[in-house]
Amino acid sequence: MKTIFPSTLIIGSSETTIADLITSLGHKSFINNPDILIINTTYTIDEVRAIKKFFSQKPYNHQSKIVIIYDVDNLKIEAQNALLKTLEEPGENNYLILTTQKPSSLLATILSRTHHIKITNKNIKSEGKIILPTGKIVNLNIGKDEVLPFLEEQLLLHHQLMMTNPKSTTNIKTILKSIDMINHNVDPSLALDYFMLN
Repeated sequence: MKTIFPSTLIIGSSETTIADLITSLGHKSFINNPDILIINTTYTIDEVRAIKKFFSQKPYNHQSKIVIIYDVDNLKIEAQNALLKTLEEPGENNYLILTTQKPSSLLATILSRTHHIKITNKNIKSEGKIILPTGKIVNLNIGKDEVLPFLEEQLLLHHQLMMTNPKSTTNIKTILKSIDMINHNVDPSLALDYFMLN
C-alpha cells in the first residue's frame, strides 16, 4: 500500500484522486459508509468541531476513518482555525482529505500542516506557451485560466519556503498582489509582469 498522509490537501479536480486515496485505505465506497464523513454543503465551525467527535469513535467496518472536506476554502477564518489542531493530530488511523481550487484563500497554517497533491488540468492547451527555466513565460496571448493557477502554485511554493527563507514573505506579498490584480480584472499579462519584475 502506498503511503497516505494523515492530512492531505488536493489542489484541483479531485474526484479520481479521492477515490484512489480511499481505496488505498481499504474503503470501497463513499455511499452508506459510516466510516467516512463528508463536508460539502455547510461550512460552519460546528461542522469542523463535529470532526473531532467523529474521529473519537471507533471505525465500524474498516481499519480507518476518513473526513473529506470539499472546497475547504469555503470555511470562514474561525472555522479554518478550529480545523488546525485536528489537521496536526488527527489521531491513529484517522485521515483528513481536503480539496480546493483556491489555495490562496486558505490560512498559511493549513497549507503548512497538509501534504499537497496538485492536480493539473491535462486539457489545457500548451501551444505557444513556453516557460523558461528563468521563470519567463513566452506568450503574447496568455489568459486568466493560465496565469492564475501558475501564481497560486508559486504562492504554495513560497509558503513552504517561508520557514527557511525570510525573503519568501516579500515574494508572497507580491504574488498576492498579482492574484488580486487578476481578481479585479487587470490584464493577466500585466499581473504576471508585476510578479516577474518584483
